Amino acid sequence: MKFVGTLQLPGDKSISHRAIMLSAIADGVSYVRNLNDGADLQSTINILKQCGASIEQRNNEIIIDGKELQSPTKELDCGNSGTTTRLIAGLLASQKLTFSLIGDESLSKRPMERIIRPLKEMGCKISSNNGLLPLSIDASGGISSLDFDMKIASAQVKSSILFSALGGNNVSSINEIIPTRNHSEIMLNNMGALIERKGDKIVVHPLKSKLKSIDISVPSDPSSSAFFAGLAVISNNSKLKLTNVLLNESRIGFVEVLKRMNCLVKKSNESIHNGEKVGDLTFRSSNLKAIEVESKIIPSIIDEIPILAVIAAFAKGTTVFNNVEELKYKECDRLSAIIHNLKAFGIKTYENNNNLFVEGGRIKKMAEITTFDDHRIAMAFTILSLNSFKKYKLDNKKCVDISLPNFFKYLGEVTK
Repeated sequence: MKFVGTLQLPGDKSISHRAIMLSAIADGVSYVRNLNDGADLQSTINILKQCGASIEQRNNEIIIDGKELQSPTKELDCGNSGTTTRLIAGLLASQKLTFSLIGDESLSKRPMERIIRPLKEMGCKISSNNGLLPLSIDASGGISSLDFDMKIASAQVKSSILFSALGGNNVSSINEIIPTRNHSEIMLNNMGALIERKGDKIVVHPLKSKLKSIDISVPSDPSSSAFFAGLAVISNNSKLKLTNVLLNESRIGFVEVLKRMNCLVKKSNESIHNGEKVGDLTFRSSNLKAIEVESKIIPSIIDEIPILAVIAAFAKGTTVFNNVEELKYKECDRLSAIIHNLKAFGIKTYENNNNLFVEGGRIKKMAEITTFDDHRIAMAFTILSLNSFKKYKLDNKKCVDISLPNFFKYLGEVTK
């Protein structure tokens, strides 16, 4: 079986969330095309509508008419989306609203103390379930300035603080020693906010006037692209071209990792749209070698580690992913989920001091994929099983809808 063709995947999930949220508080009408079509984005849209936002879908375009948001009358359901939860908390706090956030069983196990602490320091009154959802937040007393040291490399935490600081009474700053994806900073500056980077420090000036509306076509999601990159490089006689992909340096760490693993990768047609680098990526069948992935790279590839671990299973030697503890706090404990599924397919793998070791070798046996209801685990191991056995079996096929509902359709389009 080989995989050949060209795909344009749906819009980047991170940029889609931010475009909808920030447009909802902007001045005038914004237009967003190629929005990510996953369930997480619907959670964000539904929450904003409950707060009085005007959001209309017309063909492949979302039209947002910026309004004064209002405190909702009901709890806001974030579904399975950690991005929705943490970013909407900051956004609604900036508008000095009172609201409660809930989520599904999986989301309700994910740590929220990481946003509770800074938001409390900014003046929000917050109650929680021992640092977990549900969260009740009262920002009606206003937002104070903050100088915050990021202990955890998290773009969600950073963005929550950035959004909240827009409504602050003075300049705030975030000390970010390990850089994380910077879509919030890029989009806010494009919309007229003043966000400055001074070494490790990000300085946020409160808004003096409303954000400017935007007209944006969201580039394809690199995290979704990574699964098809993986399919191409581990399969014989395969070549896949992915067009209009987001090439932000903080998001394509996985491409650099693949290059170090001796993968054949080519960038082309690079350009800048709305402050973000965009272009095409082509991946070919490759003779893979094991590498050591350093701790400093992990934040830029955290969502791609499931598929990178699958790719490592086909490499010569033992690949090491250092300091991947943050995987334990995703939609599931992804570190355990990766190890469980690799072992089920006969690959030797283990964890030691939060480092993941994958010994490349032959996939020994067909196994049912245990998804743990996690979309990235489901897609990564579908790639492994499809390559090795021309078929796959999942305990929950539906969970891919969180980020890429047409995943299986795209697979069909490139299977030869």
